[in-house]
Amino acid sequence: MSKVLLIGMSPLPFENDRKVYGTGIRTWQFLQPLLGAGHEVCLVSFAIPSAYPEGFGSKHIKKFSFKDTSFAYHLLDAGDFNDTALLSGIKDDFGPDCVIGCTFYPSYIASKIKGGIPFWADLFGHVMAEAQARAAIDDDDSCLFHYWNGEYNIISSADLFSCVCQRQEYALIGELGAAGRLNRHTSGYAFTTSIPCGMPRQEYKHTKKVIRGQQGVGDDDFVFLWTGGYNTWTDIDTLFSALQKAMAKDSSIRFVSTGGEIPEQDTKTYPRFLSLIENSRYRERFIMKGWIRGEDVPNYYLEADAGINIDKDIYEVRLGSKNRILDWMRAGLCVLSSNVCELTQIIEDEGIGYTFRPHDSQDLCRKLLHLASHREETRSVGQKGRDYGLENFNFSTTTVKLKEWAASPCHAPDFSKEKKIFFDKEEALKKLESISCGQKKVIAEKDKRISELKAVLDRGFAYRAYHYMRALKRKIR
Repeated sequence: MSKVLLIGMSPLPFENDRKVYGTGIRTWQFLQPLLGAGHEVCLVSFAIPSAYPEGFGSKHIKKFSFKDTSFAYHLLDAGDFNDTALLSGIKDDFGPDCVIGCTFYPSYIASKIKGGIPFWADLFGHVMAEAQARAAIDDDDSCLFHYWNGEYNIISSADLFSCVCQRQEYALIGELGAAGRLNRHTSGYAFTTSIPCGMPRQEYKHTKKVIRGQQGVGDDDFVFLWTGGYNTWTDIDTLFSALQKAMAKDSSIRFVSTGGEIPEQDTKTYPRFLSLIENSRYRERFIMKGWIRGEDVPNYYLEADAGINIDKDIYEVRLGSKNRILDWMRAGLCVLSSNVCELTQIIEDEGIGYTFRPHDSQDLCRKLLHLASHREETRSVGQKGRDYGLENFNFSTTTVKLKEWAASPCHAPDFSKEKKIFFDKEEALKKLESISCGQKKVIAEKDKRISELKAVLDRGFAYRAYHYMRALKRKIR
């Protein structure tokens, strides 16, 4: 077995914090199977600020235990996580056989400290598509360089990459080509593999009532549940419009939401959704709980009738996936989602949930009303989704290639070799272009001087003499 330095994000799902993000779930999806396979793991994890109390400081736990597993756990605040000297020291003290970066930001940090050991980078979604969505929300493209700088550092140095879907693999292969990684050394080498969002096999348990009998929600009401952050991809306009139409036709429909804005990513979408609700004639049927304790979230899954996910039809979603959908499936909660990503296409193809056309409030309204009026069917489809998910998306099945590589980590064929496109030729072309531009400026200046001299000659002697001397003086300079 190997010694694995895993660089990820926290809180992990079992840590009882108010906010559990997809990056923390992804880290646990990697960590648990590695431990189960017998690898010795040292986890260095970024403590996402909004999920921890103000003033949180780094923690270094030599032996962190959870159930029947244990691992070294360095839970770092922002300052320490960006301290490459500190992380390099942790790496050297541990002496790993390989480094695995789990999600984009940790993979970027890993690319700066990996040294000469094999490096696996997990690109949890296509970051440049995320950058595009962020730029659109902010109406500002200045973030693009920041994202690409991090992406380039990762793709130019990692030996193997994991993506959340096959679609993202192809997008990444295009980036690898642009970075010069598709070279003579790597012909035939498989740079990428797909690790879809996963679910642990543990059963959810209902511990207390959180929806029924509270805030006017009765046992006969039909509850559509939203859980998690309202990110840049969330199509709140279509969601709100469809709910308004459906609520007008069916008085039993309720919308319950846990989660909210994401301070590190999107602080505009959720507040705008709240403002729409405030002006709605059905605002009492919107139960907006905000971020809640992680231990309470499963109770919402188990009391709701269907989970609803709604995405914009943008590249970030097309090339990504949805952890929240897997959480609902694990609970046997029927899924209703816009069909944009690979996971929702699987749901439609396998008949394990319901989908609707993105940006189509009429289609969504029809599906809302259908589910609310076909409750037995909805429950049956939810159970079917659970069975499919546990068989195909469990942590162990999704990470087979990761465990195999960790057992015998190796470099890509172009390790320590030149792996860039020959930019010297491109630089030469740029220099020629620069020289050409310079020559054009010189020619333009000469033409200007000739025109001035010609104008002088066309005038009287004194005037010509004066301006001729001025032109001659400039020429001498």
